[in-house]
Amino acid sequence: MAGGKGLVLGALAGGVMLGAVLGCGPSEGGEAACEDRARAIGELEPKLFAGGSTEVAPAVRDSLLFLYADFANACHDDPRTPEMLFRRADLLRSRGAVREALNLLRDIHDHYPTYPKRARAAFLVGFLSEVELNDREQARTTYQQVMEVHPGTEEARWAQEALANLDLTPGQILSKLGADEPADSALAPR
Repeated sequence: MAGGKGLVLGALAGGVMLGAVLGCGPSEGGEAACEDRARAIGELEPKLFAGGSTEVAPAVRDSLLFLYADFANACHDDPRTPEMLFRRADLLRSRGAVREALNLLRDIHDHYPTYPKRARAAFLVGFLSEVELNDREQARTTYQQVMEVHPGTEEARWAQEALANLDLTPGQILSKLGADEPADSALAPR
């Protein structure tokens, strides 16, 4: 596939460029170094979904995973750090590293108390536990914590709804929604 080769070569070239921009030594903070890292991330992010595809470009994802972690390590006091970690958690989940994503979301929640998406990070721990790991007890505990720690938020409302549906079968959920009959008569049995 010609598009795939171009994407891989582009990602490799991007990696070489990033190595030149960021240097090969240990990560160093400082405002200019953080700006360089953020600029490199900003240039690579649009390439994550190449050509308008809904599929993640794996080589770009792997480069971004590295860059987000590098930014957080080098620029841990930068106000953009929790967002970089949040994006990294999303990419980890897309790669199938759900437990690593959960740990990162917990760290974001616990170590960045002023981060605007803090409640969302907490909710996602419950959601991913439920949906990706089928760990209903962890999901239940987390949803309850979201409601207690973040009352009045959209995420607390989501957690309340998720708790109400946690032990229902798919058929019970559809029935609860009033969708137990196909909306399109073409789908109805004849």
